[in-house]
Amino acid sequence: MGMFNNKGLASMREGIGSVIGENAKMKGEFTTSGSVNIDGEFEGSIKAGREVVVSPAGKVSGEIEGSSIIISGRVDGNLRAKETLEIAKTGKVNGDLTGAKIVIEEGSSYHGRVNVEASGVAETAQQPS
Repeated sequence: MGMFNNKGLASMREGIGSVIGENAKMKGEFTTSGSVNIDGEFEGSIKAGREVVVSPAGKVSGEIEGSSIIISGRVDGNLRAKETLEIAKTGKVNGDLTGAKIVIEEGSSYHGRVNVEASGVAETAQQPS
């Protein structure tokens, strides 16, 4: 069901504009009109005009905004996607999710609220504790 397969991941990485490498640790505000892939650690806010990908080795502590967001690493913070927001089976998220389409794969870890915004209408669901 997920977006991750060898062919899809390879083609997706070709479109990535910025990369925070596996051994990198960054802090602050990261803004781009393109896409970003997080392989390392980031603390702060990330705003991308296109796609944000947190790889299995990636860790983010802070807010993430993008047109679409794919989490297969760890995020402690709220996520807001204009289109699709996906937590892959290796993903761990502690924060609120907002997006037009939200996919939480079996095996992933998630704690927070879900806000689905389609056609300007927001529906909120609280995950059972």
